[in-house]
Amino acid sequence: MKRLGHGEVKKSAVSPQGLAPQGIAAASNGDPQRTVDSFGFMINDWTTAEKLPNGAQTLVQLRALGSAMKDQDGEQSDSGIPAAYTYFGQFVDHDITHDTTSATLPELAGQALLPLPDLSGLRNDRTAATELDSVYFLGVPREQANKNRLRLSDVSKLGGIATPNLRPVGKKDANDLPRQARHVDKDEDRAAIIGDPRNDENTIVAQMHTAFLKAHNSLVDGGLNFDEARREMILRYQSVILDDFLKRICHRQTYERIRANGPTFWKLADGKQLFMPVEFAFAAYRFGHSMVRTQYDFNLNFNLSGETNTFPAGLDLLFTFTALSGGFNAGGGNGTDTLPENWIIEWERILPMGNGSQVQNAHAIDVQLTNFLFALRNKLGDSEGSEPGTPPAVKELAPILATRNLLRGFMIGLPTGQAVARRMGIAPLEGQALLDALPTQALKDAATPFQDRSPLWFYVLAEAGSSSGGGGRTLGEVGSTLVTETLFMLIRHSEVSILRKPDNKRPSTTLAEIIALAARQDA
Repeated sequence: MKRLGHGEVKKSAVSPQGLAPQGIAAASNGDPQRTVDSFGFMINDWTTAEKLPNGAQTLVQLRALGSAMKDQDGEQSDSGIPAAYTYFGQFVDHDITHDTTSATLPELAGQALLPLPDLSGLRNDRTAATELDSVYFLGVPREQANKNRLRLSDVSKLGGIATPNLRPVGKKDANDLPRQARHVDKDEDRAAIIGDPRNDENTIVAQMHTAFLKAHNSLVDGGLNFDEARREMILRYQSVILDDFLKRICHRQTYERIRANGPTFWKLADGKQLFMPVEFAFAAYRFGHSMVRTQYDFNLNFNLSGETNTFPAGLDLLFTFTALSGGFNAGGGNGTDTLPENWIIEWERILPMGNGSQVQNAHAIDVQLTNFLFALRNKLGDSEGSEPGTPPAVKELAPILATRNLLRGFMIGLPTGQAVARRMGIAPLEGQALLDALPTQALKDAATPFQDRSPLWFYVLAEAGSSSGGGGRTLGEVGSTLVTETLFMLIRHSEVSILRKPDNKRPSTTLAEIIALAARQDA
């Protein structure tokens, strides 16, 4: 099952694993699988005046804006949202959306980039439904002795007697994703056997996926069969999205209105009409990039405490100890076959687990991204764009996530943030007020050409960071509306849905409860 790099597109509608998502109907009664693979606009009739102008000057200005979004203050900005939710958000993203057919990096770097004439050629590699198809894909590995349980890999033992080589206390062997064996093909070597290979992109999201596998097994241990445990996990997952994640990241009044009354701007009669809104996928939901920190308080070996012989869990290491972006080869030699035991996560450091201890929070939701996201690696762990023969324009663009996001949004033909606000009846952040909301002079200068017609992704972050919006602690009204309405509708029209009777009467579930359920496997 080959790796797939960050932001890589394939110009085909084939699953990245070569496997279709499992789907509830296909698994339970043999009905044909439902594949919802299209993108579309949440609001259909955007005019030219409501979008960015075409032309070389706009492309130059977008590149300048992307470069100015680097956070110069490092780790100082704090959202108040526990850091684990950054990676739960990434896990959700990988479950519901994957652009496989839009512009490649050479196309994005082109000097004559233009918006697509329509979205008919875009394909989504996920089902656009909150069904955990990244976990329950067709052919998901199960244990040989008990087919109801999902298979995991044992971590690699180091035999360490001191930090940074200790296994966290109370962790058993089965704490890594199921993996292939070593392989001469670097794309195949120790690759995770999961429904979306991007969940092995960094160690935290890989451990998040591992936790969902373990939680499933805990339900099986409690007496459920495979299909029953899968259904229960989907319902709990949907509740975490609706009642925990969105509640934390969204503007309170906007969230409460949509949670109580349903969407206003994106309404579908039934699941057959389901698609992935581009305003969400290519702009609003990418707010999570702003929440990423450069260093994490990960476990007893890799933390921010400054204890003897411990080190911060920097993003460089978090990307190394996966097969997708690293190869388990830190320190030279042949590395390990699976996750080293000293890299099992201690969730209580970044997620409140009810013991009252202080946890590390995510970076503020604003227009600044951590420096690491301006130095992206490719799927083999090398610097993006460093491959021999890479054209200079691609080499310059490839490592900078912010610029890639801005150019891809332009290529999709997204409306401006101000246009979306007006359509929603929200007073837009524009002109001098938008510039005043930006934290650095470099950002103010780079955003001046866009002060009245801002790229939607940038607008969502500027709104979130402004004192009149989320103040860095939540999304603003526009971002909250786009994110909450999309996820609400995807949940409503999933095959199993917590928004339909009788499951809408269930008690809510938190991410901490999923992690606690998974932890039973270590007891």
